[in-house]
Amino acid sequence: MNELSKMYQVYVNKELQVGKNEILNVERLKQKTLSFLHDLGEVSLDSRCYLFWEKEEAINHEELLGHYMEGLKMLMSIGYELRIDTIKNHTEIPNSSSIEDLILKIYQAIVSVSSSYSSTDYQNAIDDYFSLGFNLGIDLDEIIDHI
Repeated sequence: MNELSKMYQVYVNKELQVGKNEILNVERLKQKTLSFLHDLGEVSLDSRCYLFWEKEEAINHEELLGHYMEGLKMLMSIGYELRIDTIKNHTEIPNSSSIEDLILKIYQAIVSVSSSYSSTDYQNAIDDYFSLGFNLGIDLDEIIDHI
């Protein structure tokens, strides 16, 4: 089992308060999706990717990491709601384009997940979220240490 799958399983084990046979709770999924989108917005704000008039200010890595991890935990929680068993290894995650493109792709994928409940869309969202973190200078060890 790879590092990301192990990390995901640790998180899923924390979520096991809900019975495995419970049907999909659509309202809870919508709430978690909105919470994730808020966290994604915080990450994009912290990354300064669209603050072209303030790009000279340094990025606060700890604040960025904190918001990134809040988003990751919510994204994993969404995966649990969808009963996703495993996620890809970080070496299988493709290197994507710019931070701006990744944020938009993640936004589109997670909105799609909230209406289609697609495991493929979820995998795309989490792959791109990890790529976003790596592009922002957050490494795998930091992610694992903060889960």
